[in-house]
Amino acid sequence: MDRSTIDSYEVVMSKFPLPAFILNLDLTVRIWNPSAEDYWGWSADEVLGRTLPLLNPEDVAFSEQIWKSFLERRQAIQLPNTYFLHKTGTSMTSTMLITPLFDDSDEYVTGASFCSLPSTAQQSGTKPLFQGLMDLRYAFDQIACVLVLDARGTIAYANANMVDFTGFCPNQLIKRPWTQLLSPAENDVLMTIRSQIKQKKAWSGKVPIETSSSEKKFLQATLIPIYDAAGVRFQHLFIGTDVTETTRLEEELDFLVHHNEMTHLLNRRGFLREGATMFDHASPTQPLALILFDIDRFKVINDSFGTHIGDQLLQALAIRLSQQTEGTLTFRNTLFQLVRKLQQVIQRPYYINGHSLIISCTFGITLYPSEASSLEDLFRRSEMALYSGKAVGTGTIQYLTHEMDQQFTRKVQLERSLFTALEDGAFSLAYQPIINLKTRRVNGFEALLRWNHTALGSIPPAEFIPLAEEAALITPINNWVVLEACEQLAKWQQTIDPKLTMAINISPHQFQSDSFIRTLQHLISNKIISPRSVTLEMTENIAILQTQRTLERMQLIKSLGFRLSIDDFGTGYSSLQYLSAFPIDELKIDKTFIDGIDVGNVGLLDSIIQLGQNLNLNLVAEGVETSSAEAYLKTTSCQQMQGFIFAKPLSADEVDKRFNSSTS
Repeated sequence: MDRSTIDSYEVVMSKFPLPAFILNLDLTVRIWNPSAEDYWGWSADEVLGRTLPLLNPEDVAFSEQIWKSFLERRQAIQLPNTYFLHKTGTSMTSTMLITPLFDDSDEYVTGASFCSLPSTAQQSGTKPLFQGLMDLRYAFDQIACVLVLDARGTIAYANANMVDFTGFCPNQLIKRPWTQLLSPAENDVLMTIRSQIKQKKAWSGKVPIETSSSEKKFLQATLIPIYDAAGVRFQHLFIGTDVTETTRLEEELDFLVHHNEMTHLLNRRGFLREGATMFDHASPTQPLALILFDIDRFKVINDSFGTHIGDQLLQALAIRLSQQTEGTLTFRNTLFQLVRKLQQVIQRPYYINGHSLIISCTFGITLYPSEASSLEDLFRRSEMALYSGKAVGTGTIQYLTHEMDQQFTRKVQLERSLFTALEDGAFSLAYQPIINLKTRRVNGFEALLRWNHTALGSIPPAEFIPLAEEAALITPINNWVVLEACEQLAKWQQTIDPKLTMAINISPHQFQSDSFIRTLQHLISNKIISPRSVTLEMTENIAILQTQRTLERMQLIKSLGFRLSIDDFGTGYSSLQYLSAFPIDELKIDKTFIDGIDVGNVGLLDSIIQLGQNLNLNLVAEGVETSSAEAYLKTTSCQQMQGFIFAKPLSADEVDKRFNSSTS
C-alpha cells in the first residue's frame, strides 16, 4: 500500500467520531485515531508500531483464531462482545466492525481497519447512532463498495466504488430495491440474507451482482442491520469488495476438476457430485440404472493414427453422446434395448481428417437401489461389470451378477480392513528357508507377508497386495515388513547362525519412497542388523522403469550396504543392458524355468545360469519341488535354492523349533 493511500486513511481516521484503528498483518498498530485515545486510554505514541495493547494476555483467542479466520475469509466481519483492556487495566466490552485492507492491486490483504460500534447505553446523546454510522460509511467509502439502505432495503446512498462496479449511474441506483442488483437465479442467497436479518444478525458472504452491461460480477460483502435506541431497524449498511476475478478463477478451476478437459463432459468426480440429485427420484419401483462404457482397444487408434486423431474422436463421440442422451429418461423401451440403441449410435463410423473410424464399446450396468447403496457404490459396481464384460470380449453388454456382487463386497470389506490391519496386529511374516545347494544347509530366509483377516480368514498376498497398492498403504506395510524381518534375523543370528541372511521383497511404490530409505537408515543407525545380511528383492518391472532414477536409487541403497536382487528373473522384460548397468548382487530364477527340468526343457534355464555366472551374480532357484530338479541344479553353477522339497514357509516359532538347537 503506497504512502498516499495511507495518508488518506489517516485523514479519515483523524476525523472519525468513533474509536478506530488500523492493524498490520502482524497485529502491530499502523493508525490510531483520537477517539481511540480517549476511549481506551492509550495515546498514539504509545501504540504505533507496537503489538495491539488491548488484548488480555490470558485470552489469545482473538489473535490466534479470529484474526487468522478473518485473513482467510478476506471479508468484513462484526464481532459482538469483544473484550479489550483499558490502559488502566479495566476490561471493556465492544462490538467491533473489522474490514480488510488490500494493496493497490486489490489482491493481497495488507491489514485491517477496526471500529468500535457504540451501544445505546454507551452513547452520550450528543451524537445519534445514525450519524455515527454514517461517518463509518464515509470511512469505508475509501476502500469498498458501499450502499446505505432504508428499513425496507431501498437504496438511499451508493458510493463511487459501487457506481463504478455496477456501471449504473447514481440515479439508476437510488430508490431502487437493492435485491434487484442480485442475479435472478440467486433466491437461496436472498433467503439466507433475510433469515439472518430477521434474527438481528449481520450477514457476510459472496453475492452475484448484475451490472449495467448484464455482466455478472461478485462482491464479498457484509450487510449490517442498524437499530435505533428503541430497537427498531431503520437502516442497513452494505459493504463489499470486488472478488470477481478470484471467483471466475475458482469457477474455472472447479470446472476443470469436475469435467473432462477435452470433451467437457462430467468426469467421475463431477458425476458423483452432480448425480446425487438423481437419487431423490429413485425407488424399488422406479430404479436408477448407471451405464458405463469404454472404447475397446482405443490405444490401437492412438498408436495407428496419432493422439490428435484419438482426441478428435473422443470429442466427436462426446457430441454424439450428448445429442443421444437428451430425453432418454422418457424412453419406454427396456434398459437392454436402450443400451443397444446407444451402442449402435456410438459405433456408427466417424469421419475425422480423411479417416473413417469404426469403434466398438463394452458396457457395464448396475441398478439402484437393488444392487447398490450409494452413488459411489453404484459407480464402482458398474465399473466391475464393465471390466468383467471386457474380459468376455469386445462389444459386450454386461449386467452386475451375483458373483460380481460378492467379489465387490469382499473387496470393499478388505479395503476397509487394510487401513487398520497394521495397528490391529493382523499381519504376520512367514519365512521360507534359502538352502545351499551343495551343503543343503540353511543360508537364510525369505520373509513372506501374511494377513489373517478376523472375518474372512487367511487372505492370499496376490489379493491384498494390489488392494494395498491402490489404497497407498503398501509403503507403510512393507516398511513394517522390513523392520519385523530384520529384528527377527538379528535374533536368529544369535541363536541359530551368525551368517544367516534375510531376503525381503520390495514393491515399486516402496522402492521410490523416501520413507523406505529412512527405514533402512533406521536399521543402520540403531545397529539392528548388518546391512550386508539383508537382500532387497525387486521385480524386473522396477528395474526397467525410469532407468536413470532407478539407477540412482539403487546406488543409494547400495551405499547404505544392502544387497540387491532381481526376483522372478526371466518372466518380465529381461535386458542384458540393465543387468550390466545396475548394481545388483543376485538373480532369483523363476519357478517356471525350474518346472521345465522334469520335462527336459532346460535350455533357457542353462542360459540364465550361464548369464548369472558371467556377471558374477549369486543365483537362487525358486520353487524347487522335486528331487530330480534339485539333482540337476547341483550340476550347474546355481548356488542356492528354495522350495517345498526342503520346507514350506514357516512361522517364526516353527523356525526356532526346526533350526535352533537350544530349543530342541
